Amino acid sequence: MNLSTNWEFHKQDKERIIWVHICTEDLTGIAISINKWWKTRYPNYKIRIVNKIEFERAKKIIKGKDISI
Repeated sequence: MNLSTNWEFHKQDKERIIWVHICTEDLTGIAISINKWWKTRYPNYKIRIVNKIEFERAKKIIKGKDISI
């Protein structure tokens, strides 16, 4: 994750999903920034904005690691 940003993402190519975790509590302007970035760079992907736990779970599943729920 780049420390200068307020959010991080992980791309799931097979299902064409972008998983996004917002890393700050100050949401001013973040939604607009993420939406612009998503529509410009990945218009054919679905976007999922999730909490840290779900984000880490999605990353592990994408990498093929078995996790217990």
